[in-house]
Amino acid sequence: MKEKVSLIKADQPGIEAAVRKAVSLAGGLDKIVKSDSRVLIKPNLFRPEPSGTGLITDCRVTEAVTKIVLELGAKSVVIGEGSGAGYDFDGSHSTEEAFRVSGTADVARKLGVALCNLDRDAFVEVIISNPYVMDKVRVARTALESDVIISVPVLKTHVRTLITLSLKNMKGVMAGAEKRKTHRLGLDQAIADLNLAVKPDYVVVDGLAGMQGLWEYPEDRFELGVIMAGRDPVAVDTAGTYLMGFDPSQVMHLQYFAQRQGTVADLSRLELVGESIDEYRQSLKSGYQVVKSRYPGVTIIEGEAACTGCTGELIGALTAIREAACDQALEALTVILGNPAETSTTTKTVVLGKCARQLANLGLYVKGCPPRDDDMIRAIGEMCGIDAEAVIASRNLARERIWEATKALLEQ
Repeated sequence: MKEKVSLIKADQPGIEAAVRKAVSLAGGLDKIVKSDSRVLIKPNLFRPEPSGTGLITDCRVTEAVTKIVLELGAKSVVIGEGSGAGYDFDGSHSTEEAFRVSGTADVARKLGVALCNLDRDAFVEVIISNPYVMDKVRVARTALESDVIISVPVLKTHVRTLITLSLKNMKGVMAGAEKRKTHRLGLDQAIADLNLAVKPDYVVVDGLAGMQGLWEYPEDRFELGVIMAGRDPVAVDTAGTYLMGFDPSQVMHLQYFAQRQGTVADLSRLELVGESIDEYRQSLKSGYQVVKSRYPGVTIIEGEAACTGCTGELIGALTAIREAACDQALEALTVILGNPAETSTTTKTVVLGKCARQLANLGLYVKGCPPRDDDMIRAIGEMCGIDAEAVIASRNLARERIWEATKALLEQ
């Protein structure tokens, strides 16, 4: 049976009506929200930003979803989030400030529902069976004890995972700085593992405004004015990826999780209802495209199999080299990933990942699916005469400094 995903146009005065219609067309919430249900509504408030910027879930969408759940007479309703802990590009953020600045705190007060800072919640260590990379994870007790989790992400691209929707939105239920382990272990695979432990039961996507590229405001903001909904997170994230103009087969956390669920992330298994998805489909620029443009002296050759696993780690490697002021040595570097039908090489060629292993003889091969960014840094360093260990040490020191400078925000 195909999974229903709805797409509804939301005119500015009719956001609540659009959310209600999207939920209804996708099968409604009444089949999963019962009188004894404890419901967690999980927006994406990764940092303090106003609603409408496209960076975080618009509080008006959160409000509409909460109203629907309250009308169904759930035993308890909680709006919960744990804001970002930061990794390479950012520090930690205050969840309480994110609630306030986004207007979500006002929504909770207005509707009389609890607001839960998941970064300050009690945590339970969950053992994950048959994981890809993460065999255990500390998860907020409120999330684990919820009978129904409704993920309410905002439609955005992502510099490492290509897109961020309902599955990646679940990182907010992880314990504070625990979120960083997903990067250390391998982001796409760890996101899949996290959702094996705790996944959304329903998804409502805020597509009123979103972000592309590197999320630079206001130039990377786009307005689409739609709401999406569906019960299956794989199905909704597949449709959302396609709506943004990308191929779902390239989003590896989506593919990894779908595989564990015994399904595939493909449009052919969806029943799309409401507006025509092709009529609203965008051609958004990815963060990866923007990062690539910053290295004009580097030739990156990608085959169709190139995915967010390798590209995300490559972004981390190139960024670390640039931050260490070694990027001029990258001139005339060739990077091969995926399974390109045609290639060209230079004296400085690295071949990355399992999909490119048949081309390993063309340069210095880095194995893995994906290879880790440290291994990429070492291979590029060997080819380009860069002190790779110094680059890695410099990056690690910079991370520690920003984490230390912002660690108190995880408690706010």
